Amino acid sequence: MPSYFYKARDASGRAHEGIEIAASEEEVLRILENSKLIPVFIENRAPGGAAAVRGQLARRYYEIVQRWRTSVPPVSVALFARQLSTMISAGLPLVRSLRSIARDHEDKKLGVILERVSDDVQKGESLSTALGKHTGAFDEVFVSLVNTGEISGTLDRIMDQTATYLEKAEALRLKVQAALRYPIFVLSFAVLILVAMIVKIIPMFSAIYERFRVPLPLPTQILLGVSRVVVGNLLLAGGLTVIAAIAAAYFAQTERGRLWIDRTKFNLPIFGPLIRMYAVTKFARTLGMLTASGTQILYALKVMRPVPGNRVLEQGIEHVRSRVEEGDSLSKAMTEAQVFPEMLVQMTATGEETGQLDNMLTRTADFYEQRVTAQVDGLSSLVEPIAIVVLGGLVGVMLLALYLPIFNLGQAMRQGLLGH
Repeated sequence: MPSYFYKARDASGRAHEGIEIAASEEEVLRILENSKLIPVFIENRAPGGAAAVRGQLARRYYEIVQRWRTSVPPVSVALFARQLSTMISAGLPLVRSLRSIARDHEDKKLGVILERVSDDVQKGESLSTALGKHTGAFDEVFVSLVNTGEISGTLDRIMDQTATYLEKAEALRLKVQAALRYPIFVLSFAVLILVAMIVKIIPMFSAIYERFRVPLPLPTQILLGVSRVVVGNLLLAGGLTVIAAIAAAYFAQTERGRLWIDRTKFNLPIFGPLIRMYAVTKFARTLGMLTASGTQILYALKVMRPVPGNRVLEQGIEHVRSRVEEGDSLSKAMTEAQVFPEMLVQMTATGEETGQLDNMLTRTADFYEQRVTAQVDGLSSLVEPIAIVVLGGLVGVMLLALYLPIFNLGQAMRQGLLGH
């Protein structure tokens, strides 16, 4: 197990440093939080060399495989949180509650995971530690909320709030997906039509036009030329398409690629503001939920960094966390990050001044969620005619280019310019 060197300070401002042996940096953060210490600096003191690199690669591969094997839909996790809250409120023991939920839960994969969790809890592990082993099912935010509930003795209340939080987040995600699904389908369909016309339909017209002895219009020449090149080099074109797709997928996995793609999403016409507002809503609601549960702000910013699902906002959260570590207020750090809406910054500042940060963040998230819902409803009526116009325009331009020479067919026949 790796060791971590840390620097921290207590409530009085006195400096502390030391080395903790833990499974991850997140576990060190939880240890420091339980010790009432505010982390300033954490560094992995793993041994160097090629063996260490191989070990890190092996660990990352194992984590990816494990996450895939234990991946569970958020709606199943929300149902688990609701059931656990009800059973704990009724006074049932934790292990008995976990085993009962595992047997009855409709998601069999989650049921298997909960059986393992209940075994670990029975052996003496805390619930948060046992859940933290299954990263595909329970993310860091969920584990942090469970840990806070265990420490404060309010696990039933926090699980009930967490279930509501997950249900709202899932409902909003489905709304945004529904708004984006139709244009993606239309775009994909347009690409398929374009490929079919280039490979099958245009060559048929090309054979007819070869008998003409009149110059073809420029749009027709371009279209026939593109079709001739693609059909004549079909294997090469397919290979280049596959290579381009692999290169794009690799680029999308790099830090630079993810940042470029996510920044482009924010700048898309029509859909950009919706995507940005959706990411900001997730940030505000998650941070409000964590602070309401009593989670320390630095740790909250740490665990929720991937929650918005956009690299631009993730970098902004990391900047905010580093500035707060240095003593800045949350609202001032958010202003410096320059990725958060002004309203969210002002509501955060008000929350800090009044001591109601969690309430202000939740109210802001509610406001943005209403705006997202309104935009989704508006886009539903706007996207369909736009998609029809785009698709019809694309097909119409290609057909017009193909049929332009036929408009001159009568004149060509009168002049005797058709070959025999």
